[in-house]
Amino acid sequence: MNDAGFNVGYRLIKYYLWHRYLFKKQVKKEKKNPSYQKLITMLKEFEEEKPLYQQQQLDSCTFTIFDLETTGFFPEIGDEIVSIGAIKMQGNKILDQKTFYEVINPLQNVSLETKRFTGLRRTDFIKAKTLPVGLKDFLEFCKGTILVAHPASFDINFLQKRIRKWDLPSFEPEYIDSYALAKELLNEQKCYLDDLVKKFQISEKTRHHALNDAIMTAEVFQELLILCKEKKVETISELHEVAGI
Repeated sequence: MNDAGFNVGYRLIKYYLWHRYLFKKQVKKEKKNPSYQKLITMLKEFEEEKPLYQQQQLDSCTFTIFDLETTGFFPEIGDEIVSIGAIKMQGNKILDQKTFYEVINPLQNVSLETKRFTGLRRTDFIKAKTLPVGLKDFLEFCKGTILVAHPASFDINFLQKRIRKWDLPSFEPEYIDSYALAKELLNEQKCYLDDLVKKFQISEKTRHHALNDAIMTAEVFQELLILCKEKKVETISELHEVAGI
């Protein structure tokens, strides 16, 4: 077994023997907080708003471009969110003053590898919020907007699975996967964020900082919306057709 396989196996054992019981205890405690109940209401509102966006013109849409930093790739076995960064766009205009950044305090100890990867320090986590509180703040920030992530197949899926773990209502927002959109518009295989930052000659920021990555994703999405306009893609439903989602 290679090191990666060993680490996943070890984490599976750790999760099922100990971490999931600690997590259930924490969830029981958080359910008593007003922020948890507020979050339930907000999640339901997101689902109710979803049908309203399909025929909306892209120029009139407000987007929230966001990024998650996490402790790993497996929310099913305890990987958690450690930070959320976001920036808004009105049509293809980036709203530089409309940003969001929050460090989330996970239940598990954050590995040295994750700290090095994200640039977060122990002191950042000491003053950080729990996921229900941080997520409530994030949803308040992006309410009434369409979410965008690169790739959304990771960020939205991760959020959905962690929300389910917290015994919260399902999270079904309207969203755009800018990675899938780029692959279809550009007809290229290499459409990860670093590739597109170079392709569009976007100013590089320190990677794996949630807000920095959200800002660079917004600048990439801005370029993709220009391409959409050239191809006469004008509504959210038409954009989904192009992206194949």
